[in-house]
Amino acid sequence: MPEFAIRVSSLEQLFNEFDARPLPERPLVDAVHDHLLDEWERVRDSDPKTLVVYAPEAERANTDESAVREAISNDLRASCGPLRSAGPLSHRERMGVVIGIVFLIGCVAISTAIEHETNDAVAEGIAQGITLVGWVALWGPAAHLVLNIVPHRLNRRRYREFADVDVRIAWV
Repeated sequence: MPEFAIRVSSLEQLFNEFDARPLPERPLVDAVHDHLLDEWERVRDSDPKTLVVYAPEAERANTDESAVREAISNDLRASCGPLRSAGPLSHRERMGVVIGIVFLIGCVAISTAIEHETNDAVAEGIAQGITLVGWVALWGPAAHLVLNIVPHRLNRRRYREFADVDVRIAWV
């Protein structure tokens, strides 16, 4: 029977190194999510009931195993829902969305004003360039939509398939 597992050189690799929340509240890093989804695709037909986390024996004495298991389980259950709950945008990302939208609206307004004031081809070209710059301001938010939100939405069913597995730490 194939094993649903992940091997880490340190349990800290599972979580964002800058996250200061209590361990049970910390989310898994994206690379762990990617690995777990790939592993689940490989083993899902055998319907494993346990996720095994292989961790170095040297960390055993200083690790709260129940907190690590709880953090993994909490994150997997949160991943079954919308991305805004599972992996909310950072302050910087939220500001980027707001600034991008406001900048686009401003560029469209300026472009429209220029186009209404003249029929000159050069002025119309400049107006279109201004609109293009406004759309460029939305590249970051659009990339987040295409690279994070849509894939997460498509993977939520997979997360539901394994969100409630038991988590076991195997010390090696």
